[in-house]
Amino acid sequence: MNRVLMTLLLALGLIVVPIGPTVYGQQQFDEAATARVKADVIKRFSHKEERVKVKLRSGSEVKGRITQTSDNGFTLTDEKTGNHTDIGYADVLKLQGRGMSKTKKIAIVTAVGVGVVVIVVVIAIRNFDPFGNGLFK
Repeated sequence: MNRVLMTLLLALGLIVVPIGPTVYGQQQFDEAATARVKADVIKRFSHKEERVKVKLRSGSEVKGRITQTSDNGFTLTDEKTGNHTDIGYADVLKLQGRGMSKTKKIAIVTAVGVGVVVIVVVIAIRNFDPFGNGLFK
């Protein structure tokens, strides 16, 4: 009985296991994600941060400037060729701005500022002589 049960479970496992990645690989249409993409595109377009990199649900990637927005999608223009690509909000998987973010820029400036302050403090402590010509000469 145990051998028959084990054989049936292994057979069921061999049938069910390949189905998992197939189901997981299908991307579901998500209205909340589409609304987030639409809001992000409109925000970037209104703040003149048009340079973006768009990863589509088909797996391809498009780079360019957002030149026009509408209710259903936006137009992306390639800077080098000038080709226009109409993209629907539902087709976008990921939308990224190109270049460094403001957070990265602030972190770099802060790190440089802290480095300068540390160097100035080290030089000041090294050259600090409270007794004029020195106490132990």
